[in-house]
Amino acid sequence: MKCISVMAISAAVVLSLSGVAQAATSSGTLTVTGTVESSISLTIESAGGTTSGTGTAAATSDLGNIAKFSSAPTGFTLARGFSNWTISSTVGVQVSKANLTSTDYTLTAQLGSAPASGVTWKLNGSTLSDSAATTLTSTGTYGSTGSYSWDIVVADSAAAAAIDNSISFTATSN
Repeated sequence: MKCISVMAISAAVVLSLSGVAQAATSSGTLTVTGTVESSISLTIESAGGTTSGTGTAAATSDLGNIAKFSSAPTGFTLARGFSNWTISSTVGVQVSKANLTSTDYTLTAQLGSAPASGVTWKLNGSTLSDSAATTLTSTGTYGSTGSYSWDIVVADSAAAAAIDNSISFTATSN
């Protein structure tokens, strides 16, 4: 009797193992393709006025109400001339790179729209316009914040009105 029970148990084990050995399998392959591209990023790090959005590519500077015989806006100085007045500050721009062998970049600036009559916008001493970009540097250093002088010159004959505008910066790797 012992012999029959051992045989019966052995047969049961063999039958259960044969079910495991016959388990279904399947496989697949994921093929991945891609190309790393070089890139640069431009951020506005600082500007005169009450500034928001620094550290991004879309900062805003609010000058509030400005006048020849008032105080300068936050972060600006005011110089009164015989027939005009100038508020001056700086703009900090940083350009970073990734996967790029370029050692420097060219930075240009251009006004978003024509300036108000009697108002002149300048960066690094160059007059800005809405029709052509002005080169600020052709040897910008990646990863450091370049500081550019910013002047808004208002003629005494300019109308009392908003001077709202935007400055578009463009960095191009060399």
